[in-house]
Amino acid sequence: MASKYTQEDMRERFWELTAEKEILVKKVAPIRKRHDEIRAKMAPFEVELQEVKKELIAAERPMLAEIDVERAALARALGNKVGERPGA
Repeated sequence: MASKYTQEDMRERFWELTAEKEILVKKVAPIRKRHDEIRAKMAPFEVELQEVKKELIAAERPMLAEIDVERAALARALGNKVGERPGA
């Protein structure tokens, strides 16, 4: 099946879209600038956040995964009828 658009139609649409994109980029430039300024303020915290994240994963991941697997197996065995939490 032949395309209903000619090469010239597609070329014209390409440049129309290019113009639309340029207008949009210019319109959102102040928002982009604000975004970038905020990200720059956050940058010093990224390294610290990554360090804490690694500590957190190291501390909880092994046991948390085992606990979740066992809980899931028990819930399946109970037909998801685990009842009320004791003492709740």
